[in-house]
Amino acid sequence: MSPPPAAALSPVATDSFHLLAPLSGEAHEALLRRNAFLAAIAGAICIGFSAIFVRLADTGPAAIGFWRLLFALGPTAVWAYAEYRVGQARRRRAGAAGPLRLFTVRQFFLAAFAGLFFGADLIAFHFGLVRTTTANALLLGNLAVVFVLIFGWLCLGERPTRGLMAALVLALVGTALIISRSAGAHGGDAASLIGDAFCVVAAVSYGGYVIVTRTLRRNDGAGGVGLGGGMASFISSATGAIVCLVWAVATDEVIVPQSLKGLLAVVGLGLVAHAAGQGLTTVALGRLPAGLVSTVLLLQIVVGTSLAAMLFGEVPSLMVMIGGLMVVAGVVVARPPRTPA
Repeated sequence: MSPPPAAALSPVATDSFHLLAPLSGEAHEALLRRNAFLAAIAGAICIGFSAIFVRLADTGPAAIGFWRLLFALGPTAVWAYAEYRVGQARRRRAGAAGPLRLFTVRQFFLAAFAGLFFGADLIAFHFGLVRTTTANALLLGNLAVVFVLIFGWLCLGERPTRGLMAALVLALVGTALIISRSAGAHGGDAASLIGDAFCVVAAVSYGGYVIVTRTLRRNDGAGGVGLGGGMASFISSATGAIVCLVWAVATDEVIVPQSLKGLLAVVGLGLVAHAAGQGLTTVALGRLPAGLVSTVLLLQIVVGTSLAAMLFGEVPSLMVMIGGLMVVAGVVVARPPRTPA
Protein backbone atom coordinates (compact mmCIF):
# COMPACT_ATOMS: atom_id res chain seq x y z
CA MET A 1 0.00 0.00 0.00
CA SER A 2 1.40 3.40 -0.94
CA PRO A 3 2.01 5.95 1.86
CA PRO A 4 -0.55 8.69 2.37
CA PRO A 5 0.10 12.08 0.77
CA ALA A 6 1.96 14.68 2.82
CA ALA A 7 -1.22 16.72 3.25
CA ALA A 8 -2.84 13.78 5.03
CA LEU A 9 -0.21 13.65 7.77
CA SER A 10 -1.71 14.72 11.09
CA PRO A 11 -0.14 17.44 13.28
CA VAL A 12 0.53 14.78 15.90
CA ALA A 13 2.58 12.76 13.44
CA THR A 14 4.67 15.74 12.37
CA ASP A 15 5.17 16.86 15.94
CA SER A 16 6.32 13.37 16.89
CA PHE A 17 8.85 13.49 14.09
CA HIS A 18 10.28 16.76 15.37
CA LEU A 19 10.54 15.33 18.88
CA LEU A 20 12.77 12.60 17.48
CA ALA A 21 14.87 15.06 15.51
CA PRO A 22 18.18 16.30 16.90
CA LEU A 23 18.13 19.34 19.15
CA SER A 24 18.54 22.68 17.46
CA GLY A 25 21.66 24.70 18.15
CA GLU A 26 19.82 26.99 20.54
CA ALA A 27 18.14 24.12 22.41
CA HIS A 28 21.45 22.26 22.66
CA GLU A 29 23.17 25.35 24.05
CA ALA A 30 20.39 25.80 26.62
CA LEU A 31 20.80 22.17 27.69
CA LEU A 32 24.55 22.62 28.12
CA ARG A 33 23.98 25.74 30.22
CA ARG A 34 21.51 23.92 32.47
CA ASN A 35 24.00 21.08 32.93
CA ALA A 36 26.72 23.60 33.74
CA PHE A 37 24.43 25.21 36.31
CA LEU A 38 23.87 21.82 37.97
CA ALA A 39 27.65 21.26 37.94
CA ALA A 40 28.13 24.59 39.73
CA ILE A 41 25.58 23.60 42.40
CA ALA A 42 27.26 20.23 42.95
CA GLY A 43 30.64 21.95 43.07
CA ALA A 44 29.39 24.40 45.71
CA ILE A 45 28.18 21.49 47.88
CA CYS A 46 31.58 19.77 47.66
CA ILE A 47 33.50 22.98 48.38
CA GLY A 48 31.26 23.56 51.41
CA PHE A 49 33.13 20.74 53.20
CA SER A 50 36.45 22.57 52.92
CA ALA A 51 36.13 24.64 56.13
CA ILE A 52 35.32 21.49 58.13
CA PHE A 53 38.34 19.63 56.77
CA VAL A 54 40.56 22.64 57.50
CA ARG A 55 39.36 22.64 61.12
CA LEU A 56 40.33 18.98 61.43
CA ALA A 57 43.75 19.33 59.77
CA ASP A 58 46.79 19.64 62.03
CA THR A 59 49.37 21.28 59.77
CA GLY A 60 50.09 24.95 59.01
CA PRO A 61 47.69 27.04 56.87
CA ALA A 62 49.83 26.97 53.73
CA ALA A 63 50.73 23.30 54.28
CA ILE A 64 47.02 22.47 54.32
CA GLY A 65 46.72 24.08 50.89
CA PHE A 66 49.74 22.13 49.63
CA TRP A 67 48.32 18.75 50.66
CA ARG A 68 44.90 19.68 49.34
CA LEU A 69 46.29 20.45 45.88
CA LEU A 70 48.76 17.54 45.94
CA PHE A 71 46.05 14.95 46.58
CA ALA A 72 43.92 16.53 43.84
CA LEU A 73 46.61 16.07 41.18
CA GLY A 74 45.85 12.38 40.64
CA PRO A 75 42.14 12.77 39.77
CA THR A 76 42.79 15.87 37.67
CA ALA A 77 45.57 14.09 35.75
CA VAL A 78 43.16 11.23 34.94
CA TRP A 79 40.56 13.79 33.87
CA ALA A 80 43.08 15.61 31.62
CA TYR A 81 44.19 12.30 30.06
CA ALA A 82 40.59 11.31 29.36
CA GLU A 83 40.01 14.67 27.66
CA TYR A 84 43.12 14.12 25.55
CA ARG A 85 41.96 10.66 24.43
CA VAL A 86 38.53 11.99 23.47
CA GLY A 87 40.13 14.86 21.55
CA GLN A 88 42.43 12.46 19.70
CA ALA A 89 39.49 10.26 18.73
CA ARG A 90 37.61 13.26 17.36
CA ARG A 91 40.64 14.32 15.33
CA ARG A 92 40.93 10.85 13.81
CA ARG A 93 37.25 10.83 12.88
CA ALA A 94 37.67 14.26 11.30
CA GLY A 95 40.69 13.03 9.33
CA ALA A 96 43.13 15.46 10.98
CA ALA A 97 46.81 14.56 10.86
CA GLY A 98 49.26 14.69 13.75
CA PRO A 99 48.76 14.47 17.52
CA LEU A 100 46.47 16.74 19.48
CA ARG A 101 48.23 19.68 21.10
CA LEU A 102 47.85 19.60 24.87
CA PHE A 103 47.93 23.36 25.33
CA THR A 104 49.41 26.52 23.88
CA VAL A 105 52.08 28.58 25.62
CA ARG A 106 49.46 31.25 26.40
CA GLN A 107 47.11 28.67 27.90
CA PHE A 108 49.87 27.20 30.07
CA PHE A 109 50.87 30.56 31.53
CA LEU A 110 47.24 31.55 32.12
CA ALA A 111 46.59 28.26 33.92
CA ALA A 112 49.73 28.78 36.03
CA PHE A 113 48.60 32.34 36.78
CA ALA A 114 45.26 30.94 37.96
CA GLY A 115 47.20 28.58 40.22
CA LEU A 116 49.06 31.53 41.76
CA PHE A 117 45.75 33.18 42.60
CA PHE A 118 44.34 29.96 44.02
CA GLY A 119 47.43 29.33 46.15
CA ALA A 120 47.14 32.85 47.58
CA ASP A 121 43.44 32.24 48.23
CA LEU A 122 44.14 29.06 50.21
CA ILE A 123 46.92 30.60 52.30
CA ALA A 124 44.85 33.67 53.19
CA PHE A 125 41.65 31.71 53.84
CA HIS A 126 43.27 29.07 56.03
CA PHE A 127 45.17 31.76 57.95
CA GLY A 128 41.95 33.69 58.56
CA LEU A 129 39.84 30.63 59.38
CA VAL A 130 41.83 29.80 62.52
CA ARG A 131 41.40 33.37 63.79
CA THR A 132 37.66 33.85 63.27
CA THR A 133 34.51 31.74 63.28
CA THR A 134 33.65 29.29 60.51
CA ALA A 135 30.53 31.32 59.62
CA ASN A 136 32.51 34.55 59.31
CA ALA A 137 35.25 32.87 57.26
CA LEU A 138 32.78 31.29 54.84
CA LEU A 139 30.64 34.37 54.42
CA LEU A 140 33.54 36.80 53.99
CA GLY A 141 35.51 34.39 51.82
CA ASN A 142 32.53 34.10 49.51
CA LEU A 143 32.58 37.85 49.02
CA ALA A 144 34.56 36.75 45.95
CA VAL A 145 31.31 37.07 44.01
CA VAL A 146 31.61 40.85 44.31
CA PHE A 147 35.10 40.91 42.86
CA VAL A 148 34.20 38.40 40.13
CA LEU A 149 31.32 40.61 39.00
CA ILE A 150 33.60 43.64 38.88
CA PHE A 151 36.58 41.87 37.27
CA GLY A 152 34.36 39.98 34.82
CA TRP A 153 32.79 43.22 33.65
CA LEU A 154 36.11 45.06 33.32
CA CYS A 155 38.28 42.22 31.97
CA LEU A 156 35.91 39.92 30.08
CA GLY A 157 33.14 42.29 29.06
CA GLU A 158 30.54 40.11 30.84
CA ARG A 159 28.16 42.87 31.80
CA PRO A 160 26.22 41.82 34.93
CA THR A 161 22.46 41.52 34.69
CA ARG A 162 20.08 43.27 37.05
CA GLY A 163 19.84 40.06 39.05
CA LEU A 164 23.59 39.88 39.50
CA MET A 165 23.74 43.55 40.46
CA ALA A 166 21.08 42.91 43.10
CA ALA A 167 23.20 40.00 44.37
CA LEU A 168 26.16 42.35 44.59
CA VAL A 169 24.20 44.78 46.78
CA LEU A 170 22.94 41.96 49.02
CA ALA A 171 26.49 40.60 49.43
CA LEU A 172 27.88 44.01 50.38
CA VAL A 173 25.19 44.68 52.98
CA GLY A 174 25.47 41.16 54.40
CA THR A 175 29.25 41.49 54.66
CA ALA A 176 28.91 44.80 56.51
CA LEU A 177 26.63 43.13 59.05
CA ILE A 178 29.10 40.26 59.56
CA ILE A 179 32.10 42.54 60.09
CA SER A 180 30.19 44.81 62.47
CA ARG A 181 29.03 41.76 64.45
CA SER A 182 32.59 40.40 64.61
CA ALA A 183 33.96 43.70 65.91
CA GLY A 184 31.20 44.07 68.50
CA ALA A 185 31.18 40.48 69.71
CA HIS A 186 34.92 40.41 70.40
CA GLY A 187 35.16 43.95 71.73
CA GLY A 188 37.47 44.93 68.91
CA ASP A 189 39.50 41.72 69.30
CA ALA A 190 42.44 42.20 66.91
CA ALA A 191 42.78 38.47 66.19
CA SER A 192 39.18 38.15 64.99
CA LEU A 193 39.36 41.29 62.89
CA ILE A 194 42.65 40.17 61.35
CA GLY A 195 41.05 36.81 60.56
CA ASP A 196 38.14 38.56 58.87
CA ALA A 197 40.55 40.75 56.88
CA PHE A 198 42.49 37.72 55.61
CA CYS A 199 39.23 36.09 54.52
CA VAL A 200 38.46 39.18 52.44
CA VAL A 201 41.97 38.94 50.90
CA ALA A 202 41.15 35.32 50.09
CA ALA A 203 37.97 36.49 48.36
CA VAL A 204 39.93 38.88 46.14
CA SER A 205 42.41 36.12 45.26
CA TYR A 206 39.66 33.62 44.45
CA GLY A 207 37.98 36.24 42.29
CA GLY A 208 41.19 36.50 40.26
CA TYR A 209 41.32 32.70 39.99
CA VAL A 210 37.76 32.53 38.65
CA ILE A 211 38.34 35.25 36.06
CA VAL A 212 41.54 33.68 34.73
CA THR A 213 39.93 30.22 34.64
CA ARG A 214 36.91 31.63 32.80
CA THR A 215 39.30 33.17 30.26
CA LEU A 216 40.95 29.78 29.79
CA ARG A 217 37.75 27.80 29.46
CA ARG A 218 35.73 29.92 27.06
CA ASN A 219 36.32 30.08 23.31
CA ASP A 220 38.62 32.89 22.35
CA GLY A 221 36.17 34.27 19.81
CA ALA A 222 38.55 33.81 16.90
CA GLY A 223 37.77 30.22 16.06
CA GLY A 224 39.90 28.77 18.83
CA VAL A 225 38.80 26.50 21.64
CA GLY A 226 39.25 27.08 25.34
CA LEU A 227 41.57 24.84 27.34
CA GLY A 228 39.92 21.67 28.63
CA GLY A 229 38.76 21.62 32.22
CA GLY A 230 41.00 18.71 33.20
CA MET A 231 44.21 20.23 31.87
CA ALA A 232 43.32 23.66 33.27
CA SER A 233 42.72 22.14 36.71
CA PHE A 234 45.91 20.06 36.59
CA ILE A 235 48.22 22.97 35.70
CA SER A 236 46.62 25.40 38.15
CA SER A 237 46.61 22.80 40.94
CA ALA A 238 50.29 21.95 40.42
CA THR A 239 51.22 25.64 40.43
CA GLY A 240 49.15 26.36 43.52
CA ALA A 241 50.74 23.42 45.34
CA ILE A 242 54.20 24.82 44.68
CA VAL A 243 53.14 28.26 45.93
CA CYS A 244 51.72 26.80 49.15
CA LEU A 245 54.76 24.59 49.78
CA VAL A 246 57.21 27.45 49.28
CA TRP A 247 55.22 29.64 51.68
CA ALA A 248 54.98 26.85 54.27
CA VAL A 249 58.73 26.21 54.18
CA ALA A 250 59.58 29.93 54.26
CA THR A 251 57.39 30.53 57.33
CA ASP A 252 58.55 27.35 59.11
CA GLU A 253 55.09 25.78 59.30
CA VAL A 254 54.27 22.25 60.39
CA ILE A 255 54.10 20.50 57.02
CA VAL A 256 53.59 16.79 57.71
CA PRO A 257 50.18 15.79 59.21
CA GLN A 258 50.61 14.87 62.88
CA SER A 259 47.77 12.33 63.14
CA LEU A 260 45.57 10.02 61.10
CA LYS A 261 42.71 12.49 61.53
CA GLY A 262 44.87 15.28 60.09
CA LEU A 263 45.93 13.10 57.17
CA LEU A 264 42.35 12.11 56.34
CA ALA A 265 41.33 15.78 56.54
CA VAL A 266 43.82 16.90 53.88
CA VAL A 267 42.96 13.87 51.72
CA GLY A 268 39.31 14.89 51.95
CA LEU A 269 40.25 18.43 50.98
CA GLY A 270 42.07 17.15 47.91
CA LEU A 271 39.45 14.69 46.70
CA VAL A 272 36.15 16.28 47.77
CA ALA A 273 36.72 20.02 48.01
CA HIS A 274 39.23 20.44 45.20
CA ALA A 275 39.15 17.57 42.69
CA ALA A 276 35.35 17.32 42.81
CA GLY A 277 34.32 20.82 43.92
CA GLN A 278 36.75 22.97 41.97
CA GLY A 279 36.66 20.52 39.08
CA LEU A 280 32.91 20.90 38.68
CA THR A 281 33.31 24.66 39.02
CA THR A 282 35.86 24.62 36.20
CA VAL A 283 33.38 22.69 34.04
CA ALA A 284 30.67 25.29 34.75
CA LEU A 285 33.02 28.16 33.88
CA GLY A 286 33.33 26.77 30.38
CA ARG A 287 29.65 27.49 29.68
CA LEU A 288 28.39 30.11 32.16
CA PRO A 289 29.49 33.70 32.93
CA ALA A 290 31.96 34.01 35.78
CA GLY A 291 29.61 36.21 37.82
CA LEU A 292 26.80 33.68 37.67
CA VAL A 293 29.03 30.75 38.68
CA SER A 294 30.53 32.66 41.61
CA THR A 295 27.03 33.59 42.78
CA VAL A 296 25.93 29.94 42.71
CA LEU A 297 29.03 29.03 44.74
CA LEU A 298 27.57 31.02 47.63
CA LEU A 299 25.52 27.89 48.35
CA GLN A 300 28.62 26.45 50.00
CA ILE A 301 27.87 28.79 52.91
CA VAL A 302 24.77 26.76 53.74
CA VAL A 303 26.77 23.53 53.70
CA GLY A 304 29.71 24.86 55.70
CA THR A 305 27.78 26.68 58.42
CA SER A 306 25.35 23.77 58.83
CA LEU A 307 28.17 21.28 59.26
CA ALA A 308 30.02 23.62 61.64
CA ALA A 309 26.90 23.97 63.78
CA MET A 310 26.43 20.18 63.94
CA LEU A 311 30.08 19.20 64.45
CA PHE A 312 31.61 22.10 66.39
CA GLY A 313 28.59 23.73 68.01
CA GLU A 314 29.33 26.99 66.15
CA VAL A 315 25.75 28.19 65.90
CA PRO A 316 25.86 31.55 64.06
CA SER A 317 24.52 34.63 65.84
CA LEU A 318 21.31 36.22 64.62
CA MET A 319 23.20 39.07 62.94
CA VAL A 320 25.52 36.65 61.11
CA MET A 321 22.55 34.55 60.02
CA ILE A 322 20.80 37.64 58.64
CA GLY A 323 23.95 38.66 56.78
CA GLY A 324 24.35 35.15 55.46
CA LEU A 325 20.77 34.98 54.26
CA MET A 326 21.25 38.25 52.41
CA VAL A 327 24.33 36.87 50.67
CA VAL A 328 22.71 33.54 49.80
CA ALA A 329 19.64 35.36 48.49
CA GLY A 330 21.83 36.43 45.60
CA VAL A 331 21.72 32.87 44.25
CA VAL A 332 17.95 33.13 43.87
CA VAL A 333 18.08 36.64 42.46
CA ALA A 334 20.79 35.77 39.95
CA ARG A 335 19.28 32.52 38.65
CA PRO A 336 20.47 31.63 35.13
CA PRO A 337 18.35 32.52 32.08
CA ARG A 338 16.19 29.78 30.64
CA THR A 339 17.52 30.39 27.15
CA PRO A 340 21.06 31.23 26.01
CA ALA A 341 21.90 34.89 25.70
